[in-house]
Amino acid sequence: MKIQKITTVLSTLALAAALFGCSSGQDGTVLARVNRAKITAADFKRQIEDLQPQMQQAVASDPKARKEFLDDLIGIEVVLQEAKRQGLDKDPEFKKRQETLKKEMERRIRDDARNELFNTLLKKELADKLKTIPEPSEQEMREYYTKNIDKMRTPDGKKLAYKDVAPQIKRRMVAEKQRDLYLDYAKGLKAKAKITVDEKALETAAASVTQPGLPGGLELQTPPAAAKEGKTK
Repeated sequence: MKIQKITTVLSTLALAAALFGCSSGQDGTVLARVNRAKITAADFKRQIEDLQPQMQQAVASDPKARKEFLDDLIGIEVVLQEAKRQGLDKDPEFKKRQETLKKEMERRIRDDARNELFNTLLKKELADKLKTIPEPSEQEMREYYTKNIDKMRTPDGKKLAYKDVAPQIKRRMVAEKQRDLYLDYAKGLKAKAKITVDEKALETAAASVTQPGLPGGLELQTPPAAAKEGKTK
């Protein structure tokens, strides 16, 4: 099975940066030596994991694809070595960009950790209640549709029929009930916490945010049938 241009995947900055040095993975078996650098089995496996499933299968089962993949890794390594030889890794602008990238990655890691912690607690405290949330009735869904009829439109302004958006309305209504449970839980925690708000700082922060071009809506996705036929209720 021929891989569809693995090089287009391997040429991304993320993959190139991942090879900017030896791997600290568990499998240190050396697959190739590039001057003083090594490409280990851990490097190889880590890069495969970033591929699409079909391409992963190709590399795993096709000897030719496997060699092409390793050759691409070698190509990335020689380019990086040449960049170092020219001293580009010492360039002030490069270092500045790397520092910015490092801070951004650290911020993402912190955010991921916060999200994981947040969801873990909600799952622990609200799991049983979330299971008891009833699905909205047909009448409730139609009332929701009627109440929000002005937002039930395609990007070009055509009104969407109820049957085309009913599944999304159901998911939306369940999600809103789940959010209500969270808000009630958070309200109880807020009541026990010592909270102060700097209104002036809040106003300044809000003023610095870029204003959206259009007001937010339901963000309902246009069903293929509705988009194709432009049906209305």
